Amino acid sequence: MTSRPVVAIVPFGAKGRDAKAGGIGRQVARRLVERFADDPNVELRPVFLVAMPEAKSDAGYLVFGSTPDPDLAARYGESLGTTHALTGLYREDATGRAFAVSLVEVKSRTVAAERKIVVAPDELHRAEPTLAAWLAEALGVPAPGLAPETANEPSYQAFLAGLEDETNATLLRAGDPSAADQARARAFDEYADAIKLDPESVRAEDRLLVLAAESVERGDEDRAARSLEDVVEAKPRSWRAHYMRAELLRQLGETNMAIVALEHAHALRPLRDVDLILLAELYLAEGAQGQAASHLRRIAAGSEEFGRAQELLGVLAFGKGDRSAARAYFEQAAAAGRVSARAHLARVLIAMGLRDDASRELGEVLSAVGADPDALAQARRLRLGLDRPDLEADLERAGRAALSGEAARLDEVRAAFERVLVFDPQIWEAHFGLGLAARRTEDFIAAAASFRRALELAPEQPDVMHELGVALLASGSKADALGLLDRAAALRPGQAAYIADAGFAHLRAGDLDAARERLRIASTIDAEDPLTRAYLAELERIEAASGKAN
Repeated sequence: MTSRPVVAIVPFGAKGRDAKAGGIGRQVARRLVERFADDPNVELRPVFLVAMPEAKSDAGYLVFGSTPDPDLAARYGESLGTTHALTGLYREDATGRAFAVSLVEVKSRTVAAERKIVVAPDELHRAEPTLAAWLAEALGVPAPGLAPETANEPSYQAFLAGLEDETNATLLRAGDPSAADQARARAFDEYADAIKLDPESVRAEDRLLVLAAESVERGDEDRAARSLEDVVEAKPRSWRAHYMRAELLRQLGETNMAIVALEHAHALRPLRDVDLILLAELYLAEGAQGQAASHLRRIAAGSEEFGRAQELLGVLAFGKGDRSAARAYFEQAAAAGRVSARAHLARVLIAMGLRDDASRELGEVLSAVGADPDALAQARRLRLGLDRPDLEADLERAGRAALSGEAARLDEVRAAFERVLVFDPQIWEAHFGLGLAARRTEDFIAAAASFRRALELAPEQPDVMHELGVALLASGSKADALGLLDRAAALRPGQAAYIADAGFAHLRAGDLDAARERLRIASTIDAEDPLTRAYLAELERIEAASGKAN
């Protein structure tokens, strides 16, 4: 029995009137690899050839493609352990366009088959499946799916251009981050153009969604969200585009728009229960309790998300003053394994005067293995109130004083926080208070240390994230501050100051586009906020000095 053929695909060389021809040659070769990716009858392995142009004037793009002779092609195949190597040349000139391809047998170093495929006017999108059909025939294996990736050449050209720029962005990132970012921006636009020219182009949508998913890590969520807005305009029934856009908008703090995008996705394809929870939480952030409850009630008892849904319904009921309903919801959530629901239940029991029952619930939380840090933080604070109401009163008074900036009382404030920490060194509010006191004296290093300890104890507390980010920014740690301030702004989407501070962090980091986007959102929330206005003025000053249009 003969093993399946394995083919090394050398990026095709090109002869054309501009750099675009090179991109077509390289990316059509790449597409062949992807087209056969799941084929059990044959394996295609890409050969990576990378070379920078020698002249600086030619450095606008990376050159990686060639048309080697059979001997060199065979050596490429040997290095990858293949049976064959495929080489090609894409040519476009006044006489027309064509691909000339050769299949080389690695062992004999001879050409096993060759073919010239003429590209008819407006038919470039059909060349790739034609090449795939010829290669399958030459290897003696069944042909893969042979439908073109797009319905027309303009869409295919935009798709290939997106692939080329996405590849360039990856290769340039280490040596020229600015050029890499520009290539990435072009790839977003090119994939969006491909979809607008052919709304049924699944592969172009796939690539755009991958770029969009990466944008959260790379900090260009606003750019990705704008591209997805173009996609949903051209393809309004793409639930994937609506869903990804919702996630990006949520990261940007655009809660209302994120809700709309998620609801569109939900209308096209019912959301998973975990996404319904997220949607409900977004509604809660906007104060829309009725819509939140409506989604939460849809989550059935057999769902893995049932406990979380019951917990949130309990929070809603308790907020309305319905202790009996809240207790029932929290008890169901606790029975479903939600340790954090026990902390909420203890709060209800305290309000009902059932202190012993509350104490038992708090004991369950504090002794639980791997309990959620926020649940532990809440339980510790409740236990402080139960066991030492005098210290809880001290904590609250000191907290108000620290926030009000009463400098004359700072020693008294610090002493109060330290007394609380003697009782329980893991109460985050006391560490947070010490950080506020240190910040009042502009001791940003000490403030950051206290805020960092508070964040360890309450990892999702946005006020702590924000204050730690501000302290780090003030002490010169811009990179660490950036992520914290962005995260805090996402968790407090209605707080103009939080979003403005995130914008200022991007401004300090030199990312003017990200800074302007965040400051625009902050200004929309509160156009008169003096902090936002000051940051915008600084942004405009820097843009004017650099010659960048605002």
